[in-house]
Amino acid sequence: MSRAVRPFALSRLFRLVLYAWLPLLFLCRPLSAADAPLDDYYRDLWNTRNGLPHNTINSIAQTAEGYLWFATWEGVARYNGREFRTFERGAHTGLPDSGIRTLVPDGEGLLVAGARGGISRYQHQRWTAEPDLPAMVNHVLRTRDGRLWFATEGGGIYWRQDGELNHLGVDDGLPGAAVYRLLEDEDGVIWAGTSRGLAVIRDQRVQVVAQIPAAPVLALLLDRQGRLLIGSEEGAYVHEQGGFSLLRPELAQEAVSALLEDDSGDLWLGTIDRGLIRLSRFGLERLGLEQGLPDNRVVSLLQDSERNIWVGTNGGLLRLRDAPFTSFTQDDGLAGNYVRTVLAHGNGSIWAGTSNGLSRIDGDRVQTLALTLADGSVPSILSLAQGSGDTLWAGTFTHGLLRLENGTLAQVIDRNQGLGANEVRAILPAVDGSLWVGTAKGLSRIKDGWISTYYQQDGLPGEFVMALHQADNGDIWVGTGVGVGILRQGRPDRIEALYLNSQENAEYAFGFYQEPDGKHMWMTTDWGLLRYRYRDGSLSMVGKPHGLPIEKMFQPVADRLGGLWLSTNRGILRIDLAEAQRVADGERDRIAFELFGEGDGMASAQANGGSGPAAALARDGSVWIATAKGVARVYPGRLSEFGQAELPVVLESAEANGKVADIRLPLALPAGTDRLQLSFAGLGYVMPERIRYRTLLEGFDQGWVDRGRQNLAEYTNLAPDNYVFRVAAAYPYGDWSPQEARLAFTIAPFFWQRPLFWLLAGLLGLAAIGLLMRLRLRMLRLRAVELEHLVRDKTRELQQQSLAFERQAREDQLTGLANRRAFDEWLAQAFEAARREHTPLCLAVLDIDHFKQVNDKWSHAVGDQAIRAIATVLRREIRTTDYVARWGGEEFTLLFPVTEPDEAVRICERIRRAIADLDCGGFADGLHLTASLGVAGARGLASADRLLAHADQALYQAKSEGRNRVVLWS
Repeated sequence: MSRAVRPFALSRLFRLVLYAWLPLLFLCRPLSAADAPLDDYYRDLWNTRNGLPHNTINSIAQTAEGYLWFATWEGVARYNGREFRTFERGAHTGLPDSGIRTLVPDGEGLLVAGARGGISRYQHQRWTAEPDLPAMVNHVLRTRDGRLWFATEGGGIYWRQDGELNHLGVDDGLPGAAVYRLLEDEDGVIWAGTSRGLAVIRDQRVQVVAQIPAAPVLALLLDRQGRLLIGSEEGAYVHEQGGFSLLRPELAQEAVSALLEDDSGDLWLGTIDRGLIRLSRFGLERLGLEQGLPDNRVVSLLQDSERNIWVGTNGGLLRLRDAPFTSFTQDDGLAGNYVRTVLAHGNGSIWAGTSNGLSRIDGDRVQTLALTLADGSVPSILSLAQGSGDTLWAGTFTHGLLRLENGTLAQVIDRNQGLGANEVRAILPAVDGSLWVGTAKGLSRIKDGWISTYYQQDGLPGEFVMALHQADNGDIWVGTGVGVGILRQGRPDRIEALYLNSQENAEYAFGFYQEPDGKHMWMTTDWGLLRYRYRDGSLSMVGKPHGLPIEKMFQPVADRLGGLWLSTNRGILRIDLAEAQRVADGERDRIAFELFGEGDGMASAQANGGSGPAAALARDGSVWIATAKGVARVYPGRLSEFGQAELPVVLESAEANGKVADIRLPLALPAGTDRLQLSFAGLGYVMPERIRYRTLLEGFDQGWVDRGRQNLAEYTNLAPDNYVFRVAAAYPYGDWSPQEARLAFTIAPFFWQRPLFWLLAGLLGLAAIGLLMRLRLRMLRLRAVELEHLVRDKTRELQQQSLAFERQAREDQLTGLANRRAFDEWLAQAFEAARREHTPLCLAVLDIDHFKQVNDKWSHAVGDQAIRAIATVLRREIRTTDYVARWGGEEFTLLFPVTEPDEAVRICERIRRAIADLDCGGFADGLHLTASLGVAGARGLASADRLLAHADQALYQAKSEGRNRVVLWS
């Protein structure tokens, strides 16, 4: 039965008036990242772990067909948006060394140059080597008259003219023998940045520019105003109106290593040790290590055809780009990163309830409320609702229901006053002025100062209430953990239970959305999206059986463009609402979808649910989602902007009957070619994983074939004929690009497929035809057996190689222990498990004392024996639940799951004694080993990196205090 109490006697105090939401046009156009402050750019990082051959990116270029190229000390890497392909020295490229210093687009090709004076030209998948120069090439310039000029390291400047190599050096007036950059201005004058300043070359005569300091000039740029910009190790300068001056006074002491002017006219400056600088209408902005730059030494810059900014550093590659989603996190002023609920207020602001308090977002400004409860704690907010006037209702995890007036806490209503439970997951101001509160123990109603609570015995299917919604006809829908309760006309004496298990055994109802015509109610559940039809009370599902990749969905939000957004633990789904209706009606068996995640600008793809609202539609048409790392925002109307680029597409490879074919010329395939594979790539970098393809094989297909996101086409048993393969690419919401890739090929016929043969065959009669057919069948069977054997052998070989590579990648070769890569994965998993399950976790870093003396006094071979001996001790002394790895050199790391710091210290002390007692006489007389250990616990830490840093600091303290000891970080 329900119960009613009156804990306070303020008549009509809680009568609420529901705001009328009006359809509004967008109040303003949202800024793209390229038109916004530097902090609003989305950042992607690549390094050797992601496929780069080296982390120093000396130069970046984009060629005419759309590929991005990155010069490193271990080769040049070509990137198609999904993977890198590295080209190194050798006969294929004609380069004498893999150290690549510069990349210069040259017509439809690319000039690649670097160490040992190597120069090669890439065009249409063909490499052509140029004669080597006597010194490393730092930069290449092709002047308007077609001559190639080369800036070299220590060798001055070379240029080729009429087949002859010419030279300018220090003796000819160059201020420095090392030349880093060459530039031709609009008057045909050559400018040279050298190790000792700037030089100008007119008619092969050199003049030193005295106004520029005699310091290395690493970058030159001719901007759209025709000005010459100079980046040196002693500032950035500009040459205009015949004179030289500082570009800006605050850049006087900057060591500038790279310059870029983007298509908006903003100037980007890379520095040697202070990161990246942008000069724009937002002033001088910086991006360094703390803001996500891989390294503060910026070596190269490029803006690609899609307006992405690429930054090459000594520590890897950074891309700055626009993205569909923007995230607001604790770094932006949010009360906490773990957001459980988000509310779109009628005044246009957004409220975000986090595990660490409440924040309000106005535009791009975040304000966190100073919200402290009577016990001194900050409430964990689970749910929000807008009340009348300036009233805001907030449900908490442990402190009941809060009423805020003008952002100030005015009242707390909890279980002691009659609420079902202090855990409040849903709030609904009803049209009759009452307030409905969904708790972990029943549904409470507050009206005229009275609280009534309803349970299963009152008709609810379950008492754990997670969602509330009032339909247009007055029905109140209650989402619980075992189905839905419907209060007809909002009356608690007319509760009907709607069980969902008829639809793939669904139980949890996390959120509701009613279409404007009131005919259908959509529900997000643990087994997909359900539709309730008011006309007959029937339920239908749209979920995994219809192609959606995720079952559990939290909050449905309809945008103003016909889309329905569904928040999940694995990203945000967007489907077409009209198409969902057709699937629910049984008219279609598949539904198209878009899945958005961290690659689209979300700080975390894990959206939260189980309380609400977990997502909301704002007044300006944007959709807001509560996630495990902040609140994410997307403007559905901007999605089409990301599909406007005309994507170039290239053919990357072809295989005929398993053999690589040369696609640089029209293919002439031999008779018997019965399997052709064609690989292609759309060269787009904003959303490469979302590029869709279509193909047309002229001579075979009747029309275009939609390949979805598959970048491979395979044809079998094509008849001998002439064909043209065509492929086009497009982004979602964009048109098919007219920049198609084409490949013409011919499959030759067997002799018995030629007309002359059939003439002879007709003369020979039916007997000869039968003989040839039997022969053909036998050949096909033999080929099939051969292919089957080949596939089986290759599969077995690849499996063996894969197992060997996986073992090598995770194992230290000297000790047989796990290596750093394996330990990083253990640490990340253990830290997440400890955070999720609230269990202790400890980490220790062990360092062999005075190990350098072991190598110096005995030998490196003895040092290796010592490392193996200590590895044996570690295996013996740790518990079966612990993890140990060789971190590198003489350092080891130990991980102690579900272990308090005191216990971890005892184990480490046991290990320390065992090492001190180790008998090394078997491999080094007189050798005595000791070790120092630093121990740290994970409790209270935000990341695994901090745990490792604490352990490392404790190790440093152990060494400072005399070594051969265990120190616990505190």
